[in-house]
Amino acid sequence: MNTAVVTVIPVVLVGVMKWLMPSLVPPTIPFGVRVPRDRADAPVVVAQRRRYRAVTGVVAVLAVVGTLLAGRPWAGLAAVGVELAVGVFCYLYARRRIAEVKAAEHWFGGRRQVAVADISLRTEPERYPWPWAVPAVVLTLATVIIGIVAYPDMPARLAMHFGPAGRPDRYAAKSFVSAFGPVVTQVASTILLLAVAGATLHGRAQLDAEDPQAAPRHRRFVAATTRALLVLAGCTGVTFLFGSLANWQLISPPASVVTALNVVPAVLGAAAVLVVAIRFGQGGSRLRLAGSAAGRAGTVNREDDRLYRLGIFYYNPDDPAVLVPKRFGIGWTLNTARPATWVIFGLLLVMALIGVLAGR
Repeated sequence: MNTAVVTVIPVVLVGVMKWLMPSLVPPTIPFGVRVPRDRADAPVVVAQRRRYRAVTGVVAVLAVVGTLLAGRPWAGLAAVGVELAVGVFCYLYARRRIAEVKAAEHWFGGRRQVAVADISLRTEPERYPWPWAVPAVVLTLATVIIGIVAYPDMPARLAMHFGPAGRPDRYAAKSFVSAFGPVVTQVASTILLLAVAGATLHGRAQLDAEDPQAAPRHRRFVAATTRALLVLAGCTGVTFLFGSLANWQLISPPASVVTALNVVPAVLGAAAVLVVAIRFGQGGSRLRLAGSAAGRAGTVNREDDRLYRLGIFYYNPDDPAVLVPKRFGIGWTLNTARPATWVIFGLLLVMALIGVLAGR
């Protein structure tokens, strides 16, 4: 597989996701600002949506072209960084403009603000789709078992890294760390993805006081998202398994096959998550269900912008929830006021350090 093509894939995925984001979030939270449904298409919202798409679209095209012309792995990383930075800047600008107009025109003035809940989402949550987790678990167990059985006969030097051409360019003396460091990373990543999939089923619902079908939307969204995450876990397991076999020199595939196995499963897994995001939208907001447009007369969602710093970071010490819906994005974010959040951050940091040390 051509190196330039491999490098540009994440640039394309990030660019597409950034450009689509205004269409994937609920209409009552444009750019992280809570608005009444009858203001979802206010002139300022429409204008900022167009501006955001124009800028992020142009940047995405330039990033792809620049990556292809450079033809170096670092170019892809730099391009993704630029896309993310520009996306954040455009989002913050749009959020500020909409918030200013909302305050100046008193969009919530004189309206009855309510917060809604659906107890059944807790008492009767969606069931964990265990059959979808089987591939990831089997692939991880296969890696562990093969490694244990093959360890005594592994060569004295193990391949630790493969260059852009798919050939080993760094070796290490055989040891438990060099042989099983990547396996530990695989086990940890599999457990993490399976746990995230489970947490998705119990994540806070972003219910809408102006949409009677918000709870059914949420159920369908979490069910599809959970399955997509388990597909991603299985795809990741394929890459880890064949990567370990190559590191242990149990197989010597052509360079093109090594590159493909490093890229194709990851792309397929990411595509599964992306398709669900585009099809369902955040919290299922893009689904068209009977009765969705009816609304609840005389009520609007509670104005809660103050709980989201910059519309991104949720901070509410009075909320026991750890996972809460993102304002601008797909999925959930963490309540930074909860101690458990910082424990999670610490565990993720430890996992990242283990991965770095295992690859040295």
